[in-house]
Amino acid sequence: MDKYVHSHQPAARLGVDFGNGFLIIGVGGPEGPGFRTLEFPGWSKVLPGAGGTGPVHGVPVQVCYDRDGTSTIGDEVIQAGRSDDPGTARWIRNYLLEESPVRIPAGPHRQVTFRDAATDLLTTVLARAQKEGPGYPEVIFSLPSGAPEWYAGWLGSIAGATGLVSWNTLDELTATVAGYEQPVNGGQVFIIIHFDETDLSVSIVRGQDASTPPSAGGLRVAGQAGDDTGCRAIDTWIAQDMLAGTGLKFTGARTERIRDTILKRMGEVYGQLADTGEAVLDITDTASGTTISAGIARADLGRIVAEHEFPATLDRTISRAWAAARSHGYADETPTAVLMTGRGSSIPAVQERVKVHFSGVPVLCDRPFDAVARGAVLFTSRADRPDRIRNDYALRYWDPAAREHRYRFLVRSGARYPSAGQVARITISAAYDGQTRLGIPLYEFSVSPDPGTPALELVSDPAGGVRIAGPAEDAGTESRPVPVNGRMPTLLAADPPALKGEPRFELTFTLDREKHLCVTARDLATGKLVKKDAPVHKLV
Repeated sequence: MDKYVHSHQPAARLGVDFGNGFLIIGVGGPEGPGFRTLEFPGWSKVLPGAGGTGPVHGVPVQVCYDRDGTSTIGDEVIQAGRSDDPGTARWIRNYLLEESPVRIPAGPHRQVTFRDAATDLLTTVLARAQKEGPGYPEVIFSLPSGAPEWYAGWLGSIAGATGLVSWNTLDELTATVAGYEQPVNGGQVFIIIHFDETDLSVSIVRGQDASTPPSAGGLRVAGQAGDDTGCRAIDTWIAQDMLAGTGLKFTGARTERIRDTILKRMGEVYGQLADTGEAVLDITDTASGTTISAGIARADLGRIVAEHEFPATLDRTISRAWAAARSHGYADETPTAVLMTGRGSSIPAVQERVKVHFSGVPVLCDRPFDAVARGAVLFTSRADRPDRIRNDYALRYWDPAAREHRYRFLVRSGARYPSAGQVARITISAAYDGQTRLGIPLYEFSVSPDPGTPALELVSDPAGGVRIAGPAEDAGTESRPVPVNGRMPTLLAADPPALKGEPRFELTFTLDREKHLCVTARDLATGKLVKKDAPVHKLV
């Protein structure tokens, strides 16, 4: 099956990131509804690192097989305290990619492979998504680097088994760049740091030149390196530090029991650190019946990772990735951005260390859990979705002398987003004395009108405005200026009330990385900033 045969993208689709720690399923589309992750009550849990766009839901990648052959998945396994059972499959993707021959007991006279466990997990969750959702027409699976040849076809068989008739794959590195909504141009360099439960990996990718036959995402891997230090190791360091901080002396099995209890409750530790900056656990030793209190502060994390030489591990891994890139003929270059994914990338001490290493380079780490699923949902190829605005956008105003409406253009077709700075600066005045609210009436001009209809002519005036000429009554609806923010108008409050014709608000406009036209407004009468990068409308 050609995984990239679909030139028409559906309005809404599923994006699946089957990671080593969590299964994240997002829904949305390049031209459809906004991205969100799917919640599966009982199976999923809310994860940190949403980037201000809403909760991120993830299903822990665990499958527990009971002695009678039944199974439980996801957070049900954790809540039942069965993560360490012999019948529980964990770190499933790692074993799957290694094609491990290890088998897991799954009931009387039955054993399953990690591939069987992965199939059970994905099939169960995707079937529930289809059953409870509107019936999604397409699913995009992220494809790990170095996946075996059979991996993509295996994912396709799961899609078919759950009623998803159309499926595609997108490599994880491209999905990460798309998930952080970074435009890809020839020669750009991105550093992608993935830090999951068991491994740290660093990938250096480059945007391909327009003359080079593009890959699906216009990216080429220049160099990669990895280390077997995972965020599970950091969890262990934290548990040991919390245990030492109690001031109590433990030996042998009791030390292991208490440390393992802290590890099982590490989600609580990170949650408390995120909320208050401190975490305290009351731990009951099941053997002795005694309860101890163990705590840690957010400021301790940097010390802990430094004591265990994690900064040196990170620096070495990055250096080896650059060395691999040089061996393939690439020179060291300043990256456009560093993108971080995986649970370990949500740890503040890890983020800070990466920012220190890449001083002066943007480090994007606000989507550690959902960047890959988001990218799978939102991605279109470089040919289908350039990082430019498609249509023209203007403010409409009334010209009393000419007694007609005119237009002041803010964004022209082909404008790049996100903008490097302001795309327009204007001053607006009140239409009458005592006006207390001034609006920003935004209109869209399609650059691809129906070829069977006569086009409108835009005639410029010396003030920079534009009036419409031509057969307006006969023009097709696609050629007409269309108001686009009438349902959610942007209003500016004038206090004291404005005077007719007096310049009242200075407006500057920018484009963000999500294609929103944003406005910053200053009241010229009071000098106050009344809007700061407020979204006006999402452009196309």
